[in-house]
Amino acid sequence: MDANAALDPDALIAAARASTSLHELGAGPWREGLVRLIEAARGEARLDNRGVSILRAEMLAQLRNRLEIHEWVGRHPEVRALPLDEPIVLATLPRTGQTAAGWLLDRDRSNRALLTWMAKRPVPPPLPGDNADDPRVVQARAAVDALPEKLRAMHLTGVDEPDECHWLISNAFRGAHQIYSMQVPSFYSWSVDDAGMTDAYAYYRLQLQILQAKTPGRRWVLKNSPHLLHLNALHTALPDAHYVQFHRDPVAVLASNCRLSMFLRGMRSARVEAHEVGASMLRLLTDYVERTLAFRDAAVTRRWIDVHFDRFVANPVAAVERIYAAVGIDLSNETRAAMERWVAANPREERRPKIDLSPFGLDVVEVRKRFAPYAARFQVPAEGAEG
Repeated sequence: MDANAALDPDALIAAARASTSLHELGAGPWREGLVRLIEAARGEARLDNRGVSILRAEMLAQLRNRLEIHEWVGRHPEVRALPLDEPIVLATLPRTGQTAAGWLLDRDRSNRALLTWMAKRPVPPPLPGDNADDPRVVQARAAVDALPEKLRAMHLTGVDEPDECHWLISNAFRGAHQIYSMQVPSFYSWSVDDAGMTDAYAYYRLQLQILQAKTPGRRWVLKNSPHLLHLNALHTALPDAHYVQFHRDPVAVLASNCRLSMFLRGMRSARVEAHEVGASMLRLLTDYVERTLAFRDAAVTRRWIDVHFDRFVANPVAAVERIYAAVGIDLSNETRAAMERWVAANPREERRPKIDLSPFGLDVVEVRKRFAPYAARFQVPAEGAEG
């Protein structure tokens, strides 16, 4: 597949418009992000035909989302005034239990999660009830069923379960999460350092408002590790959010991130270099930690809720109870029972892989030194045997 033709920005926009019979894509600097990601994908990612096809499909979906969002908001401008009352945001390092925590918190019927099927296509907003007949549910189920079994074993995935906020942020063609699935260092650097994410997070807020428009009265519980790179923009969009951070040995986090990125990039390219993955994931984790600490030290938000990974794994419901107590929510007996049933049905794997960073060109001792201040500040113990 010719990447230049398949990923031509104007051709993608025309195709999205033709598929929806809509024209307006909304204001904001979204086109710059689209062009920059395409340039990085063409010049750096070494995509094979499957990779080009995957990226093309993603971009078409994001452009269609923009078209549908603009049209829906044009008919329902009052949506912009809907409040987002005190959401709980799991803004935490990846591979620390946030996905399991998000699924567990979704057992509480008073919470609202960004479910996979709606995260990928937020318009129209869900209706009261189970929405089982919504064609987006059927489409998302087919996509989840088509995922490689290895990926589903590495990362909890379900059509009617909570997913990551990056799906919404991607509709602004911003967001550094692309570095997991493609070698696009120039786009990552631009997204982190130069993109200016205020507009992207305003668009993110608008999509959350749309998604709750037909089903008011519940608190959002959101999760996304890349939020850590843009906490000031997130705080502007959700000024009264409660932040939850899970803490795990960053060396273990880095090793797990490297393994996941190797797999994700391998789905798009036959030429994935382990040492480059190691360097990318080390920079990403460093940026996560440094930017989070700087934001937390600025004390511009309410108190953060810290949860240790090992304690969460040992007793997930007790960890939720701590979070609720800090936020000021009562954990009802009914909700506790639902959470305990979920924990019993989804046991955590006790045996964890030996930590070995050498395939990725990284030295465990040096990495541990780099993150020593973070580990000391939050009393994070080293995890497992190291190779």
